Amino acid sequence: MDSAALRAELLAGIASRRREFEAAGEQAEELRTLPPQTVRTLREMGVFWLKTPAELGGTPLTPLEFCDVMEELGYADSATAWTAMVGNGGTGTAAGWLPDAGARRVFAPGRPRPLIVGTPGPRGTGRPVAGGYVVSGRWGFASAIAQSDWLIGGFRVAGDEDRMMVCVVPTQAAEVIDNWRVAGLQGSGSFDFRLDGVFVPAELTFERAAGACRGGALFHQEAHVFLSNEVPPLCVGIARRALDQVTGLAARTARLPGGATLSERAVFHQELGRADTRIRAARLVHRDAVEASWAAARAGDATPDRVHAAVAAASVYAVETCAAVIADLFRYGGGRVLALSSPLQRYLRDALAARQHIGVAEENYERAGRERIKSRRSGE
Repeated sequence: MDSAALRAELLAGIASRRREFEAAGEQAEELRTLPPQTVRTLREMGVFWLKTPAELGGTPLTPLEFCDVMEELGYADSATAWTAMVGNGGTGTAAGWLPDAGARRVFAPGRPRPLIVGTPGPRGTGRPVAGGYVVSGRWGFASAIAQSDWLIGGFRVAGDEDRMMVCVVPTQAAEVIDNWRVAGLQGSGSFDFRLDGVFVPAELTFERAAGACRGGALFHQEAHVFLSNEVPPLCVGIARRALDQVTGLAARTARLPGGATLSERAVFHQELGRADTRIRAARLVHRDAVEASWAAARAGDATPDRVHAAVAAASVYAVETCAAVIADLFRYGGGRVLALSSPLQRYLRDALAARQHIGVAEENYERAGRERIKSRRSGE
């Protein structure tokens, strides 16, 4: 199936299962992770392998088509979308960067396609030994770890701390730490995990700064850009859902007894118009940057740093704008939306939690600013 046809099939599947995903999100708030049945549904839909090279059994989408899928999942349910997001990022990273022997081991022909999650940040230490490394450390924010088959963990090499590696290990080799008790994204199952002297064969490791081993143009982008079409469209989907939710409340919500409903107030009309415009602007700014990066990757030349910096800055802008829009809309809901039964309070909590993701840290604006100064000096 080509990328466009797969996109259309997935969007139709998400729409037909929206109530299932909504119910799963509510249940995930209590479980602190997505229900197993919903993960099975996502596996059956093939949602976790949209960044996995076809040669390893994946069905990769173009970056903008992937944005479409993530946005609609975000509209349906944030916990479901977050699980799909991290599954694609972790599995795609392992699929693209593992050496051939390791890739054949993890993506073994004839076996179900694996789900890989984890944290590539260098939170551990690896001691070189014959045939590989003995790795120890503790990694945080391993979203969807309860549903995973393998884990990714970044580590520094003992005796050569400037050398950063990433390992892929079976989930059962790790100790999962039950510490995910948070205010937002409660259903994402982002528990910590620990490795204590686990031997990792060299074939299941790769240099963090190395180029991808396979996957074509999609993997010619730097790691940050490879992952940059995940959190922003998810947040756009949540913001669209919040906008629709508040619009639906307008005819029956009045802040004062006997007063005008929201649907009768000009100030609310203005807020709706502004919110819709801000969401669409955030969406377009991010997609424009992603499209430019994708065009550069397909051209085959080295992508200029300013293009990567633009994607990073646009990602921050999209997420922070969506979170701000939801916060502004929330205010009009009055006291009733404070109830845990109101979906609006979860939209707000989840959007604010997504805003904390390291991939959309404000330092990315700094990078864009540096690139602008550099290009100004060079006359570009």
